[in-house]
Amino acid sequence: MDENKVLEKLSWITQSKLAPQPVTQEYKERIYRFFENYVHFLQDNGFTTREILRKGEKATDESQITIGDLTEQGFKFYAFGILKWIAKYDRAKDKDKAIGDFSFIERKLKEFRESHGG
Repeated sequence: MDENKVLEKLSWITQSKLAPQPVTQEYKERIYRFFENYVHFLQDNGFTTREILRKGEKATDESQITIGDLTEQGFKFYAFGILKWIAKYDRAKDKDKAIGDFSFIERKLKEFRESHGG
C-alpha cells in the first residue's frame, strides 16, 4: 500500500460541489470539529503512527489523513468504524449534537476489539 496515499483531506469536503451551497464558515467549522474529534479518537486509541493533530490544534482545509498516518489496526478500524461514523454524521439531523456524540464510535471500538483482537 502507498503510505502517502491520502484517505481524506478536508478541502475535498469543504470545497466540494456536493457541499451545501453556499459553503458557510459555520459549515466548515462543523466539518473541522468533527474531523478533530475522530482524529483524536484514533490517536487516543493507538491507531495512528504519528500525531496528526496536537491537543488544541484546529483542523483546516489542508488537514488530512494518509495511509501512513494509521497503524495496520488503525487502517482497519478507519474502515470498520470511522467511515461508518462519518456516514452516520452525514445523516444526522442535528449536526452539532452528532459532532460530540461518541456513543456510536465507542460501540464500534468495542465490536472491533472483540472481533479483531486488538
